[in-house]
Amino acid sequence: APAPAPAPAPAPAPAPAGAVTYYFSDCQAGAAVGCLPGSNANPGTQAAPKQNLSGISVNTLPAGSRLLFARGGAWANVAISLENLNATPDAPLVFDAFGSGASPLFRTASANTFQLGGRWGNTSNDGGYAIRNIRLDGMGTADRGLWLVQNVRGITLENVDIENYRFGIESSAGTPYRVTGLTIRNSRISNNRSMGILGSYSDSLIENSTFEGNNNITGSTGNHAIYFSHGDRVTIRNNNFTRNSVVNGSCIGGNVTVHGVVDGLLIEGNTIRQTASAISCYGFAITAGYTTAESFRNVVVRGNTIINVGMTSIAANASPGIVVESNKIVNTQAAGQYGIWIPANGGADSGDAADGNPIVRNNTICFAQAQGSVGVSANVQGAQLTNNTVITGAAASTGVCAL
Repeated sequence: APAPAPAPAPAPAPAPAGAVTYYFSDCQAGAAVGCLPGSNANPGTQAAPKQNLSGISVNTLPAGSRLLFARGGAWANVAISLENLNATPDAPLVFDAFGSGASPLFRTASANTFQLGGRWGNTSNDGGYAIRNIRLDGMGTADRGLWLVQNVRGITLENVDIENYRFGIESSAGTPYRVTGLTIRNSRISNNRSMGILGSYSDSLIENSTFEGNNNITGSTGNHAIYFSHGDRVTIRNNNFTRNSVVNGSCIGGNVTVHGVVDGLLIEGNTIRQTASAISCYGFAITAGYTTAESFRNVVVRGNTIINVGMTSIAANASPGIVVESNKIVNTQAAGQYGIWIPANGGADSGDAADGNPIVRNNTICFAQAQGSVGVSANVQGAQLTNNTVITGAAASTGVCAL
């Protein structure tokens, strides 16, 4: 499938009075030919940029301040820890690009490129922060592109590449405020060793982004392109998930997995694409996975396309009233598959929310292999199954099933 069409981003608000702007240029490994480094002795104007953040107290900058990095430039050993109590979601501290050419490159060989929210144990609920048009490279050895630490809000990532970390983004949400208001738009999260995104988020949006080649070392079934654990009012919309959890040509781990306690989740308009998959490779899994009580309420899985995953394309349990509608499921492999499986994995454990009253409608399910395949399995009280179409055999690759 083609890359998602860019979603229009809201126009940035004018910088408030008192905000400052600094320009930076450096030419470390990975910089474009012709790159001209700045100097920290410079004033930090566009005509006379600084070289790097040394000497800049980022956590005391006024709300709405902008730190702009030269396109074609590259910075080494980047490690930025933010807990700016002046910034707000309406007047964020901004990291962005200026000029023309390739996105500024931030390279980090260990630990984290951005740490947002301060140190472990913080309760300040700082934010907002906006990071735009920057490429983050963990060089195959760093831990996280972004680590969201316990209490932080109002984070916007737009047109950002995050690659070659252990975790592209990890949220370690804590009390009392947790991690809220994360927006990821028109970005690419790829080739991260364990996961693309991990952790707990609320009031958050992930849209029009590409997740490719994450969990590419072991393919562990415990790792996923997105592993969402706990949170409310989250939307995952119009993203492409391509060849995640693939080892030796076959998907053996996860794609998009949700565990914990969730109230309000919309998964809409996404595409998961695999070429070949083992039974352990699920598509969208909204399922209990812990020893503590779990529930998934007000969940909608709508208008997604899932291609050639393993055991099941859409799995759910502990999800009373879930709506699964207008999805397209295609499996061209010889192995059978559950298209939609409720309750999955033998059902939820005692203490988890009881399944009941799922609505499964208007889904198109295409199986090249009819034997061993089940279009919709929803053996649960109150299930409403309407207008679901299952196509098998040769017809499963043409017409509405064509890719």
